[in-house]
Amino acid sequence: MRHGIKLIFEHMTQKDVRSIVPLDAGITNDNYLINNAFVLRYVPKDVDPTIDRKLEKLVYDKIEPLGISEKLYIFDEKTGIKITRFVHSSRFYKVTPTNEQLIYVSKALKKLHTSSIDVGKGYDLYKKLNFYKKFADKSEYLDQKFEKMVIKEAKIIEENEPIVLCHNDLVIGNLLFKYNGVTIIDWEYASMNYEIFDLASFVSENNLSEESTTFFLKKYYGYKYSNLKKKKVESYSRLLDILFYYWAIYYYKKRENRIYFNIAVDKLNRIKNSIMSLKNFY
Repeated sequence: MRHGIKLIFEHMTQKDVRSIVPLDAGITNDNYLINNAFVLRYVPKDVDPTIDRKLEKLVYDKIEPLGISEKLYIFDEKTGIKITRFVHSSRFYKVTPTNEQLIYVSKALKKLHTSSIDVGKGYDLYKKLNFYKKFADKSEYLDQKFEKMVIKEAKIIEENEPIVLCHNDLVIGNLLFKYNGVTIIDWEYASMNYEIFDLASFVSENNLSEESTTFFLKKYYGYKYSNLKKKKVESYSRLLDILFYYWAIYYYKKRENRIYFNIAVDKLNRIKNSIMSLKNFY
């Protein structure tokens, strides 16, 4: 595979390859550090078909002035192969984000969400949910009463939520922390979406504690923060747990990679805890 990556890089850049190091970051695509200066993303053929590569390229072009993403070098819209500048002196958080890192993320998301950037295409959450769910067996379905209740609550929340450009995939592997901020990478799911999606995504995907959630949301909302806003984010997080539970099952069925099974189990446990906490559910 490395030889193939070497040929791809040299063909696309007209630069010689001196070194290739596979990167652990990313679970759906293959990433390689080239010459300790570039990261080449190779997209397998069985990647999520709901991803729009032309939209992804447009997003990178639009957000470049914001300075919150990795620097795009070359992007092939047909194959999805992407070459970006390597983000030196960066790291993932170790166990859970520190308060300082929570501040960095809140500032970056605020800059993104208030940028007035419009890429013209939205994130059809419910279409994606139904697409992923088709690949689950009936025995793998979640409690349908709970699922319908969560969706109903989410749609009510959405009625008063601003639509902004969102990243839509704020997992640990997409957050590179530096000494003075954060670089958010891999914008393949980015699109126009409800602001609360990114907030709930960050909270749920990074398993923030109650205390960290409150701290993060206070930093993001500032004087506009309220307990009601926090409750809405927590409620919307339940919808994302459902979405990515079925997403994980979809990928596990396609690739039979244990990592997707583990994600599905993690989401299922979060969902079970949500059901337990909703004492009036039944």
